[in-house]
Amino acid sequence: MAEVVVLGAGMVGAAIAMDLARMGHDVTLCDRSEATLAAATARWKLKTMQADLSVVTAIVKVAKGADLVMGALPSVLGLQAARAILELGKRYVDISFLAEDPRVLDALAKDKGAIAIYDCGVAPGLSNLLAGHAARHLDPCDRIEILVGGLPVTRHWPFDYKAPFAPSDVLEEYVRPARFVVDGTPVVREALSEPELIDFPGVGTLEAFNTDGLRSLLDLPVPNLRERTMRYPGHIELMRVFRAVGLLDTEPIVVAGGAVVPREVLARLLFPMWGFADGEADVTVMRVEAEGRRQGRAVRWTWDLVDRYDPETGLRSMSRTTAFPATIVAGLLLDGKFARPGMHPPEVLAQQDGVVDLVLAGLAARGVRVAFREE
Repeated sequence: MAEVVVLGAGMVGAAIAMDLARMGHDVTLCDRSEATLAAATARWKLKTMQADLSVVTAIVKVAKGADLVMGALPSVLGLQAARAILELGKRYVDISFLAEDPRVLDALAKDKGAIAIYDCGVAPGLSNLLAGHAARHLDPCDRIEILVGGLPVTRHWPFDYKAPFAPSDVLEEYVRPARFVVDGTPVVREALSEPELIDFPGVGTLEAFNTDGLRSLLDLPVPNLRERTMRYPGHIELMRVFRAVGLLDTEPIVVAGGAVVPREVLARLLFPMWGFADGEADVTVMRVEAEGRRQGRAVRWTWDLVDRYDPETGLRSMSRTTAFPATIVAGLLLDGKFARPGMHPPEVLAQQDGVVDLVLAGLAARGVRVAFREE
């Protein structure tokens, strides 16, 4: 049994803590909000610690005795938290979607003998692992495309959407330029651009649009790389209107003599309406498709994930599919099955024989199933 500290008790952090405790580890869930901690402990028996995790000294205090630390903080806090954990020489698994490149901490991790896996959720995360597997085993791998979306099962006007993670990270998807690779050349597209309707079995018709989710995958030796986010039809146009009006801007404007940040105002108004009600069902949809040659034959590999709210545990699908890859990878680190110091993206794990199968088996054991087909 290992001592594990989880930083952040939001929807995903609480799911991480629950699963690690279910695995038999001694888990302490940390958060600034006593109410958030109370909500997690009302559902599961967990040790908690109240701490302001925006303060580095608080992170050091809660993490210094841990065998492994899990990061589930908003992206704006992710880099400084990671730096603090690496300074302690800890094993670290993080699901924060940082604006910064986490690899700036690689030298620090190696110097301290720390092992860290970042972007270790569903996408990025599981998607990276599968993409890395395809890039390794297809010779050559010519194309990888990732489609992913987290949605409410029941649509409600006018947004047809609920937010399964931090508000700031959701809105950032709609403004950050999307980076791809086309025929070996890096390209940049506007967020929300090039909408396309896609019929997804078991879910219905969704619209896909460009988002900047490839991150470290841009370094794979694959000449065509693309990721797109999926929502119900109509959501793209509404977000484009918000952006055109300036509601997604982060520069302050003066209103009635006071300065306000448009995006903060929008988040304050939107997210009470975008929050899931207790017991409200959601669905997570992901497809990773790779094309190339295998033993001289042209093939297409497709992994499909459709996961839904689990009423038995009360965990939303996005919480499950984000938390469980991270907890399975944490188990790999604790068991010594991956022991290379440094700051690593999930695709690095795919370079090691058996890891992809182990992760997929671990997900299936938790009720998250990924269907594979070869054509």
